[in-house]
Amino acid sequence: MPTESQPRGWLFLFVQQKYTDPAMNMQAAPISIRNIGILAHIDAGKTSITERVLHVAGVREKAGNVDEGTTATDYLTIERQHGITIKTAAVRFIHKGVRFHLLDTPGHVDFSAEVDRVLRVLDGAVIVLCAVSGVQVRTGFIASGCRAHKIPRMYFINKMDRRGADFFAAMQEIAGELGESVLPLQVPTFEGHQWNGIADLVNLRWFPAMLDMSENIAQAGESPASLDSIGLPIDQAPISEKSQRQIEQYREKILDRASMYDDRLTEMIVNGQQISPAHIRDALRPAIQRQDIMPALCGSSFSDISTALLLDAVIDYFPDPLERGCPPAKDLKNGSELNLPAAPDAPFSAYIFKSVLSQNLEPLGWLRIWSGTIREGMKVMAMPARKHVQIQRLYGVNGADVEHIESAAAGEIVGARLSFMEAGGTLCAANLQIIYESFKNPEPLVFMVIEPSSQAELPQLREALKHFSMEDVSLSVSEEKDTGRITIAGQGELHLDIIRERLKKEYGLRVRAGNPQVPKIERLKKAARLADQFVGDFGGERLAVGLGVFLENEKDNNANSLHVASGIRLSANYEACILRAMETVLAVGPCEGWPIVGTKVIVESFMPPGGAAGSTDKRSETAVEAAASSILRKAVNLAGTVVFVPIVQVSVEVPDDWFGSALASLQARGARIEAVEDTGGVKSIVAYAPMENLFGYATSLRSITEGRGVYQAKFDHYGSAREY
Repeated sequence: MPTESQPRGWLFLFVQQKYTDPAMNMQAAPISIRNIGILAHIDAGKTSITERVLHVAGVREKAGNVDEGTTATDYLTIERQHGITIKTAAVRFIHKGVRFHLLDTPGHVDFSAEVDRVLRVLDGAVIVLCAVSGVQVRTGFIASGCRAHKIPRMYFINKMDRRGADFFAAMQEIAGELGESVLPLQVPTFEGHQWNGIADLVNLRWFPAMLDMSENIAQAGESPASLDSIGLPIDQAPISEKSQRQIEQYREKILDRASMYDDRLTEMIVNGQQISPAHIRDALRPAIQRQDIMPALCGSSFSDISTALLLDAVIDYFPDPLERGCPPAKDLKNGSELNLPAAPDAPFSAYIFKSVLSQNLEPLGWLRIWSGTIREGMKVMAMPARKHVQIQRLYGVNGADVEHIESAAAGEIVGARLSFMEAGGTLCAANLQIIYESFKNPEPLVFMVIEPSSQAELPQLREALKHFSMEDVSLSVSEEKDTGRITIAGQGELHLDIIRERLKKEYGLRVRAGNPQVPKIERLKKAARLADQFVGDFGGERLAVGLGVFLENEKDNNANSLHVASGIRLSANYEACILRAMETVLAVGPCEGWPIVGTKVIVESFMPPGGAAGSTDKRSETAVEAAASSILRKAVNLAGTVVFVPIVQVSVEVPDDWFGSALASLQARGARIEAVEDTGGVKSIVAYAPMENLFGYATSLRSITEGRGVYQAKFDHYGSAREY
């Protein structure tokens, strides 16, 4: 059991009745919901923004602080110690009559699998950028993921209070580097060189940057005061002439874009009629939801008013669940595509995007309910397992805490205790039998052998790793039956270091660990053809099997496949024997013992034991499998193999003073420099290198840059180490 007073998993099963808001327990109509994610490159300030959101919405009296370890969403002790988000956290609250489900995701690339899962359940994404650093490597991956899932998104340019902040440069990078059709709905204003406020270009009002909103923040669930009563008309704002010109320029751009989508608005502009904010919002909203426009806002995670304006923009422009609709599902009864209505009275369907553990180690699933209504005690079908499942308990999730709810409807994100659960699976009404598209677990980049400090701790270590791998799909755990050696594999050194720290802090386990290694692969060097006969004794009878195979490497495929040439008589049982043999042979390559991938095996001839292709028994099947293993191994040796290693894209950001040292350190590790960008006193280096060359680089970079360098590596492809 966990040893800490802190929650051991990332969901603390503790129902705090004194904080339960009756309004939150009421089943919400889908139109009153916003399901949003806050996504960013590491250190852009997304968790700080989440904390400010909770404060502005009246959920927290004071915004949590990452540096002080007082955040509601980064609540694991290890998250607070490292100052980064490790697990996706969910919070729910009501603001201006709208129920928010907000998901705060990790920014570090080692935990990007968390982001990939969250993208499948969002109705809108707030992508946070640092106004100094602008577009960074992870920003591009996040934007691409949002595009792939057709998620409406807006950009929040954070840290406007930092020296070197440049909102307009960030806009250019979003348009140029990300290819986004970005439209600022706000611009920052300045008095001299000091950021002093935000100009709302839709409502034509100006707000002081650090306006004290304490009197305007309502208690949780209550309606806050309107922002219309705060700030000044733009023409009365204390701003520079340059800011005034920028306001006029970008207001004109908003009207031009809005009129493209609304003929009535065009007519009003031509006739010189007064344009209300509602006219502009009504024109822009459909375009934003179609992702024709990506609005941009500005501010600081320390600014109440910029966060309040962000929440207003989410309500005004992002879709509700009815507008967003359900993703297409596959009907397993006939293979057709099924589009269910995102309505509470529709047949029930939900997607399990995350599995977690409660404090008493009960598995809970995080569900996005796509259609229908779910209630405690209800029986549904788990797909694709085709198992009947009972909904034992339902919860609203708030960071480390949960609150009991009796039912939930289409559009909601809830926690559920289920009698059976598979992350990535679908729950649906028993008569539906559908599945929603699931996520693909990422390939591990680094592995490490670990062992307990004593054999007595081995059962507890197994149990702890079982829990971790259930919560984290990017962590894989294997144990050799003969030796009992345990191997953990993940997305990077930090990922595995965090696992080891959690074992120590949450379970009191001090494990011994080997050096990190990278999982390599082997590919066939050339095609090979071999026909041979295998003779052996099986059950006291001498049997002969003939087999001819052709092997070739499929360059852009990592899967192995077995094919049977036309005209070859091969029973299903014998084909299964050859398939098992193929999997065994290709599991260990002849070069360095790594798995062989991308191999296409074609059976070109076959002579079964006794000459009866369609007649099989246990003894003859054993003979065929042994023959296939022998002949395939000879064919692989004939073809030869080449070893390929994981090549990663490296992103390094350092202040100008340390650029030369950082660049040299990368080149010393065999990195191929792809690009260098200058973003206001910070150099960004993009390079490619074999993953095995980068072990320990994060520590080295911290030493070189006195702790001011940031390094991330993301898998790109498998390649030859000789190229670097």
